[in-house]
Amino acid sequence: MSRPQVDFEKLLESEGVPLTAEGVTALLEEDVMAANSIISNNSAMSPFWKLFSACVVTPVLWLIKTLLATHIMPAMFAATATEFYLELKAWDVGLERKLAAKTQGDITFTKTDMGAVVLVTAGTVVQSDSSLGAVYKLRVLADVVIPAGSLSATILCEAEEDGAGYNLGEGYYHVQPDPVEGVESVSNLGDWITQAGADKETDEELALRIRDQFASVGNYHIDAVYRAAISTFAGIRSDLLYFEHDAPRGPGTANCHVMMEVSETPQAMIDDINDYINEQGFHGHGDDLRAQAITATPVDLTVEIWHATNLSDDEINTLEKDLASRIRAAFRGSDQYPLLTRTSPQSVFVFSTLSSELHAMVPNLKSVRWENDDIVNGLALPRISSLTITNRGVR
Repeated sequence: MSRPQVDFEKLLESEGVPLTAEGVTALLEEDVMAANSIISNNSAMSPFWKLFSACVVTPVLWLIKTLLATHIMPAMFAATATEFYLELKAWDVGLERKLAAKTQGDITFTKTDMGAVVLVTAGTVVQSDSSLGAVYKLRVLADVVIPAGSLSATILCEAEEDGAGYNLGEGYYHVQPDPVEGVESVSNLGDWITQAGADKETDEELALRIRDQFASVGNYHIDAVYRAAISTFAGIRSDLLYFEHDAPRGPGTANCHVMMEVSETPQAMIDDINDYINEQGFHGHGDDLRAQAITATPVDLTVEIWHATNLSDDEINTLEKDLASRIRAAFRGSDQYPLLTRTSPQSVFVFSTLSSELHAMVPNLKSVRWENDDIVNGLALPRISSLTITNRGVR
């Protein structure tokens, strides 16, 4: 749920607060007359009136329109406060803004010769290709020796920069920009993330957590309490937690389906959440709540496209790559193209909406036809298992 957008100037005006020089002047003149004083030289051209305006009217307008309407009033409410003011509101309820974090995870290095000894040095780069619209880089954290007799080894790597965008799905990290001698291939296999990356918590996300904290002050272990507890983890937004009631494991039980902005939720994070709730005592008496990754529903996407005339082969290739990267982003494969509508649980993903957004972003795209029907999502999130783009030529 988005925060309300409040026009505080309009609100002040509705309460009779003057917002124009004429309004402030009229109010001041009323006060002067009420004090039995008379201003006779109130012409706009008079030196006295110019001085009066500069000394009284202009500062009053600044106090009302800038200080009061733009700073003080928005800072009074968690729904409208921003930046440091919002952090003060968070402090009131025992919260702090979550900082950015770097993704860490195990990358599998496979040797060309099982009998060889291979040294992978700290700082070695493993990266994705550009199919997602950007290149994401990881670096090996410490020197690792892959001994003779072992064909491969998993090596802990860390993202080059902070951000949730580095939490890519299986197989995306497979490029060695500077190949390591004796290493045939690299890849992130399976549930590879040991620490999820995260962006610095936005004002919108922090405001939602503050609201949840207000709802949980009674310590009744309802959704709001668990939402507030789970959303303290880096990389988890409170509005991306979905609760399943109806006693899935018997009376008093519930599940929390945890979703990440990019790719799938790491099992290491799910384990930490369940330990935090159930082993460290952050649950109600008799409660049985378990966190689990949001279920992934594999989807095979097939789309036909037509493009503008007079495009070179390179321009057509670029067009197809641009479309593929945007489609993958819409299905939460990357954090690129934030204006795209993303898939979400408990909603309908409408392909006509995606088509309209692709047309707006890719000018040389003339027509799109999907073979897929709109996707109705329950407590699950569609993930691309295959993407087929067929170029039908000019239209």
